Amino acid sequence: MAKNILHTQDKQGELGDLVNYILRNAISDKVSDIHFDPERDGLKVRFRIDGILYPLEGSIKYPKEEIISRIKVLAKMDIIEHRFPQDGHFEFAYNDKVYNIRVSTYPTIYGEALVSRILNKEEVIVSIKNLGFAQDQLESVNKIISNPYGMVLITGPTGSGKTTLLYSILNSLQREDRNIITLEDPVELELNIIRQLQVNENIGLTFSRVMRSIIRQDPDIIMLGEIRDTETAQKAFQLALTGVLIFSTFHTFDVPGLVIRFIEMGVPRSVVAHGLEGIISTRLIRKICSACVSPYKLTSIEQKFLGEQAGIHNFKKGKGCGVCRNSGYFGRTGIFEIIQFDNEIRSGIIDNLSASALRELLERKKIKSLKDSALEKIFQGITTTEEVIRVLGLPS
Repeated sequence: MAKNILHTQDKQGELGDLVNYILRNAISDKVSDIHFDPERDGLKVRFRIDGILYPLEGSIKYPKEEIISRIKVLAKMDIIEHRFPQDGHFEFAYNDKVYNIRVSTYPTIYGEALVSRILNKEEVIVSIKNLGFAQDQLESVNKIISNPYGMVLITGPTGSGKTTLLYSILNSLQREDRNIITLEDPVELELNIIRQLQVNENIGLTFSRVMRSIIRQDPDIIMLGEIRDTETAQKAFQLALTGVLIFSTFHTFDVPGLVIRFIEMGVPRSVVAHGLEGIISTRLIRKICSACVSPYKLTSIEQKFLGEQAGIHNFKKGKGCGVCRNSGYFGRTGIFEIIQFDNEIRSGIIDNLSASALRELLERKKIKSLKDSALEKIFQGITTTEEVIRVLGLPS
């Protein structure tokens, strides 16, 4: 349970002071998202910390509509409109730093739900070597992103670290002698030298429309926030094969599924095979709190998950303390699967291998999987088996 920060107006003064107070406490607690959830009789506030939502104790005596309207005003959103979702943002200064607060509303039966995402450039743009890659994986990533052309895809569910990884890669590649252009929805953070474009579907400024003319901007590197439609996919592959390095995200669980999805979008197998340079799958796992770490005996489920290695290592877990909000975890790190496309993989795609045969090919190449990456961190005492199961699930 998160600490009580929801004081009434008697203690905090004006409505704006209450909102500011919530934001300051969220930043101090390293919160990624603040959820304002309308209920029948009031408003529930929750903090997402290290990927987990914690409800805040206490009560707000302001009407929920006034709280939501106050934040919408800050984000320059239409406070009259309650029927449709809206997006906005504002900047918030705290402790000599400026934070970008992304705001999204969603109409529910009890009023507008609102989520505020807190972003800080210094925290989002992390050196690639500090994201959690093992040394062999780091070498693979650097090799993939050093290609002069081709497509590199970052895959993973929402909240898996895709944005942080993309910005870190772009930050490592930016130089005066390169023209880097991004198409984003939304632009999360402003980057030096790089030219960033905010997609706006309301006025027809879509990914596909911009992609039709972007080649005339003489790009060396393009970052697409997401490949959403057939035209964008086809144009991206065309550019990747004509001397441009493309970075983007794609929602899929494995390489065979990704290949099939692109083919369904009308991209020929040969283009998929030769256009893709690499795929980086990413997830975020919580780290054991160093302030309360202690020896730990595995449960039967954890022993089964680890198999033969369960009896080889000594395992640790956080007992829970004030530092980690009694969760036993503090901070997060990444686990990854990196696939570099080589001639064998390309031939398999061109030869129309089935999805199962393509999976077997990748398994024979002994590519370090997400589970392998996570196991290394368990054995190093960085995380727990419990946390890995929470993120990756149990094998079927």
